[in-house]
Amino acid sequence: MNKKNLMNKNIFKTRKTGFAIITTPLICLLSALLLSSCSPKSSLTLDWKPDLQLVKQEMRQKEVSLATNSGRAAAFSSKIDEMIGRLPDYDNDDQVKIDLSQAIASLGQVHTNLGLAEEKVLPFRLYMWQGRLYVTDTITGYSEVLYTELTEINSQPVRSIIAQLTDVISRDNEQGLLLNIPRYIIRPSILHGLGVIEDKNEISLTFKQEDGTDIQKSVQPVSQNDSTLNLISPYKDTLLSSINSKRNYSFTNLSAEQTLYVAYNSCEEDPEYTIKRFVQDIKTSQKASPVQKVIVDLRANSGGNSSVIHPLMTSLLQDPVLKNHVLVLIGRGTASSAMLNAYEFRENLQAKLLGEPTNGDPNKPGEVQFLQLPETGLTVTYSTNEFHFSATTDDALMPDIPVDYTISDYREGIDPVLNAALAYRFQD
Repeated sequence: MNKKNLMNKNIFKTRKTGFAIITTPLICLLSALLLSSCSPKSSLTLDWKPDLQLVKQEMRQKEVSLATNSGRAAAFSSKIDEMIGRLPDYDNDDQVKIDLSQAIASLGQVHTNLGLAEEKVLPFRLYMWQGRLYVTDTITGYSEVLYTELTEINSQPVRSIIAQLTDVISRDNEQGLLLNIPRYIIRPSILHGLGVIEDKNEISLTFKQEDGTDIQKSVQPVSQNDSTLNLISPYKDTLLSSINSKRNYSFTNLSAEQTLYVAYNSCEEDPEYTIKRFVQDIKTSQKASPVQKVIVDLRANSGGNSSVIHPLMTSLLQDPVLKNHVLVLIGRGTASSAMLNAYEFRENLQAKLLGEPTNGDPNKPGEVQFLQLPETGLTVTYSTNEFHFSATTDDALMPDIPVDYTISDYREGIDPVLNAALAYRFQD
C-alpha cells in the first residue's frame, strides 16, 4: 500500500465512544493540545542547568563559609537544586538571574555575589537617603529631573521595588544596600526579573520634585560605555572628590588650608604612575607648600590590593609633623582592602575616621576568587579565607566622627564630609 492510501485509510478509521465518533488523527491532535496546555513551557534562552550545578559544586568546596559548615552548605545546595527543578517554570532568563543572586546573597557576604553583567542601563546616577532614591546625575535630555526623587517605575512604587531588592543584594551590612540599590534599580534586566517591567527598551518613570509635583518620563536605556553620553555633573569642576576621581590616586595641595588632600580611589597601582612616584610628588609638593594636615579620601574605593598604599603610610609615619595629623574619609563606597587601609591608618597613625560606616564588615571573609559560568557568561565571586582584624562586634568599620551626606548637600554642591575634615583641629 502506498503512503497516500495509508494516509487516507487513517483519516477514515474511526473509534466508537460513549459520546461521539472521533477519528484517530483528531484524537492525537486533541491529546497533543491537552498535553501542551498542561505542561509548563519555558521561555529560557540560556542553558542554566550546568551552570547552576557548577555553582553548587564549586562553592560547596571552596567558598569558606560553606566549606567549613556542612549545614550551611546543605541549605545552599538545596536552594540551587530547587532552582534546577523549577527551570521549566521560569518565564525568562532574568528571573533565573534574580533567584541565583538571591541564593548567593543569602550567605550574607559582600564578597560572595553574582556579578552584574554589562548591559544597557537607565541614564541616571541615584543616591539613597532616608529610604528614598534621588537623581544626582543624568544626561542632558533628562536635566529637569536632576535632584528629584524617583518614586515609581512602570506605575509600581519604588519603595516596594527596594523591598524586593533587599533579598537580592549580597552584603555584610545595611551600607551595602545604600550603595547597591541605586545601582541595581537602574538595570532593566533586574526590573524585568523582578516582574516590574515587561518591555526593557522603554520604561515609564515618575519623579517627585521638591514642591511635590510629579514629572512623568518614558525612558530608553543607554549603553554603560557610550562615551558620547555626557553626564551633567553640575559640580564636577568644584568638588575635590570629583576633580580627583579619574585616577587610582591623586592629590591636591590646599595651600590656603595647609592641608594635603589625597584621593585614593582604587587599591591598584597605576603602571603609568607608580605609587613610589606618587609619594615622591607629594614630598616635592610639601617642600614648595608645607602642610599641617593630611586628608585621605577612601569613600570611592571598593578595594583591591591592600599593600599598594603602604609607601604613603610609611612616608607619613616618618614625617614628625604629619604622622599624627591624618584624617581618613570613609563611607558606603569604602569596602574590602580600602576598609582595611582605613583601619591601618587609624591603628598606625592614630588617624580620625570621618563620614559614614563602611560597606563591609572588618571580621568577614575575603580573598576573592572568580567563577566564570560557561553557558550564561555570568561571573560569581566568592570568599576563600576568614579575616578578623578588629576586636569590634560592629558589622562595619565605624567613623570616629559621623557625618551625613544629604540630598540637600548634593543640590547645593556641598561636600559635608570633606568640610568637616577641613574644619577639624588636632589637639597637640
